Amino acid sequence: MRLSEERVAILARRITNNLLDEELIDLEIDEDGFKNLIENLILRDLKIEGEIDEEATAFLLKNKPNLEEGSTAWGVELERLKEELSVARGYVSY
Repeated sequence: MRLSEERVAILARRITNNLLDEELIDLEIDEDGFKNLIENLILRDLKIEGEIDEEATAFLLKNKPNLEEGSTAWGVELERLKEELSVARGYVSY
């Protein structure tokens, strides 16, 4: 995972605080519960992104052995494949 759970917790707290400070939301649950929801959403998203990355990497290693890992061609193919896998899963990557 690209971010540690501690870093995700910090980001979730900042998102919660910013939304509340800017009065962009009106909570019907407690603040900690809302922060936990945001944290879980971020962790779930990172998990999906990691699975897609692993699947794309495994596919390239198996099916494109002539590509040198880390090369420009590898990077282009990896990004193309990750996009295809994202679309197939209905996942919107940024």
